[in-house]
Amino acid sequence: MSETNNRTVESYNAHIQEYIDGTPHEVSGVVKDWLDGSLTDVPKDARILEFGSAFGRDAEYFAGLGYAVECTDATPAFVDLLQQKGLDAKVLNTITDKLPQGLDFVLANAVLLHFTRDEASDEASQVIKKVFDALNINGKFAFTLKQGEGEGWSEEKLGAPRFFCYWTEPQIREVLESAGFGDVEISGDRATANATWLQRVAKKN
Repeated sequence: MSETNNRTVESYNAHIQEYIDGTPHEVSGVVKDWLDGSLTDVPKDARILEFGSAFGRDAEYFAGLGYAVECTDATPAFVDLLQQKGLDAKVLNTITDKLPQGLDFVLANAVLLHFTRDEASDEASQVIKKVFDALNINGKFAFTLKQGEGEGWSEEKLGAPRFFCYWTEPQIREVLESAGFGDVEISGDRATANATWLQRVAKKN
């Protein structure tokens, strides 16, 4: 795991309450539309794995729709919280750990944006390829990224440093196609005060 990812996880682990306080607790609007759309044709008994489950908002939304979600997070404090809420959760670092195989759906909402994309340490491409390999045929990978160029650190929301890597549409498609993904669904992008979020669903054909 890179130093950038280490520092980011440490910041989350020390400031989970700040993250919870600064994050919407309800799934609504274009986020709801994206999640609902991503579940089209996904059966209720599908095996679903979530990266970066945080305090469990999206997993609980999926549960309300009749889906069971295997929650994971690289931040131990979040996993403790998820388990206290009765959710199936474990610590998983998607960069260094092996992924379970035979998945039907992988959700990574606001996760890949913390991974490097440079030639020396292309964590994002490595993780996306691992997801592709872990999915069954017709499996889906739903994820979000921040639109833009370059990378950098921000203390917004947590008051502690987090690494962010920004993406353009051609960069996303290149990495997905290189991993083996074919169809890519583009949902309505989400604009916030400080960023435009790219909401995507890739399918393994």
